[in-house]
Amino acid sequence: MAGGERPWDVWQRLVPALLFSHAAAVLAASLLGLLGLAHVSTAALFFWFAAAAVGSTLAYHNLKVSAAGKVVVITGCESRIGYALAKRLDELGFTVFAGFTNANDSVGQKLREEASGRLHVLQLDVTSEADIRAAVALVRQKLPSPSAGVWAVINNASIATFGEVEWVPFPVFQHATEVNLFSVVRITQAFLPLIRKTKGRVINVVSILGRVVSPLRSSYCAAKFGVEAFSDCLRLEMRRWGVDVVVVEPGDYTTGKVWINDEKLLEQAKQMWKSMTEEAKADYGEDYFERKIRSLEYYTKGPETDLEPVLKSLTDAVQRTFPLPRYTPVSRAERVQAFVAEHLPRSVYDLIYN
Repeated sequence: MAGGERPWDVWQRLVPALLFSHAAAVLAASLLGLLGLAHVSTAALFFWFAAAAVGSTLAYHNLKVSAAGKVVVITGCESRIGYALAKRLDELGFTVFAGFTNANDSVGQKLREEASGRLHVLQLDVTSEADIRAAVALVRQKLPSPSAGVWAVINNASIATFGEVEWVPFPVFQHATEVNLFSVVRITQAFLPLIRKTKGRVINVVSILGRVVSPLRSSYCAAKFGVEAFSDCLRLEMRRWGVDVVVVEPGDYTTGKVWINDEKLLEQAKQMWKSMTEEAKADYGEDYFERKIRSLEYYTKGPETDLEPVLKSLTDAVQRTFPLPRYTPVSRAERVQAFVAEHLPRSVYDLIYN
């Protein structure tokens, strides 16, 4: 299939076209029969209407913009996804501003060396108001004219946090929300005036855990659910400006190793156990605590993460003239889990997934 979307993503556009074709076929067959002009079956009319509708929908869906002169800002480029995406968009001809929490570290230096002269490495700690203001000023300075703007902002910065609610220190909840939710709001507000100039798009990298819940992930899920709601509200508000708002929801299993490793997992576990009250330690017990922590090792012990589905979705969201509102590069199991969470009683979901 052309582009980076999974087949079920493009169905978001094909299903309405097919439903319209069916309705039009029934109406046309009834009208022709009533007027006595022709006797054509509804099935035959549906075939022709559907062929025309699907063909025009796919042509509309596959339109792409030219990368020349288009500016893209990406946060969280110290992560594997951000780094790989910055390189790919640079190779496609976009002018990329790659944001790093520490622009002078070895990863930022490496990206400078590997990319073209169009790519700029930004000092952009998404929790720092000073960094955000400086980044906007630098991007404005580099634009070819005062009337130029930014084509896309990709909110990719994220941190992974784990633990049952009673285990996680409140400062961890605060920091997770600061990075995973409030930074999206800050960056979006700061760059929207430049995005509106180009009728561009805001692209938020969320997670399938922004739509389904999971034990041990409350601090992460809460923030990601917030980004989903923020994105939906923003999409409605930006429609009058011609600005697209896109959500990309990588699967928890497809990108787990991107956000966490053995060292980070062990560090979080030690901090949690140390911060727990003696009462909580006695009630939960060390064996239960360790068993739950070990259950998270599928994030770090599995095969190397293939980022291609996520990168294709993000590239598609930047390149398409008419991007989809949501891309879901997830496994089939996660797709089923999201369906159960959204369409079946909560008791059914809790029984299956806990």
